[in-house]
Amino acid sequence: MTVLLLTLHSGTALWLLVGAAVINGIPQGLNNLANQNALYHQAEPERIGSSAGLIRTFSYVGAIGSAAVSGAFLTPGSGVAGLHNLAAFMLTAAALCLVLAVIDRSL
Repeated sequence: MTVLLLTLHSGTALWLLVGAAVINGIPQGLNNLANQNALYHQAEPERIGSSAGLIRTFSYVGAIGSAAVSGAFLTPGSGVAGLHNLAAFMLTAAALCLVLAVIDRSL
């Protein structure tokens, strides 16, 4: 999905920008729901409260990190190059997470 951001340029039609945002946004919403359901299914009943608190805490830490990275790449005047650099960073982070998940099957 993030590869779509690499195809965008300054002449891209507005509807394609909106489409790319929707295609990237839908999985994010579904991941949030899936992670919460997995937590409730896998956590021990006496630890559901603390587990839910931890998942929310790390969701916020991730949002803070995301805002920092977006701010670093999408500076005033960065334009399409900033968007493409952000997409490359996101693809690199996703590849590292995939490698980590393949190496450590307990994740």
